[in-house]
Amino acid sequence: MRSPFLYAKNLLAVVCKKIRYGKKFSAGMIQTFDHLHTEIYGKGEIRLGSYNQNRGNLYLVAQDGKLKIGDHCFFNTGCCLTAMEEIVIGDNCKFGNNLVVVDHDHNYKKDMANEFISSPIVIGNNVWVGANVTILRGTTIGDDCVIGAGSVVKGTVEPKSKIVQKR
Repeated sequence: MRSPFLYAKNLLAVVCKKIRYGKKFSAGMIQTFDHLHTEIYGKGEIRLGSYNQNRGNLYLVAQDGKLKIGDHCFFNTGCCLTAMEEIVIGDNCKFGNNLVVVDHDHNYKKDMANEFISSPIVIGNNVWVGANVTILRGTTIGDDCVIGAGSVVKGTVEPKSKIVQKR
């Protein structure tokens, strides 16, 4: 069990974020975050379930998008999630160091009016993601999947799958 001081500190941090962002931020009252950085712009929203925790820096950015994280999720050091459309993470997920989850790409075509192209990301329940993984826009990862370290994931990953980058 973690220190009661950490629980009190996190409760205060959640209350401060609720005051700062209003209805755009919600979180279960029991969180054990260490160095949680949140940024909400425009119509963005961040919704956190209960009993989530991290080790080290965790960046959650909602730039006009919705970011929803279920209950009992763990993020190791140096994870960053950025939503311009939508990122949904289920319950009981574990994420290794240096995770990057982005639901958008820069639009490199000069004839296009939009600077970004986005599509939702959905990560199911009980998913384990190793270190140095990047999850790209338009990805759906089913329940009970394992994503091996160093993987770049785009598209659909069927439930109970194991994805490993071979080199």
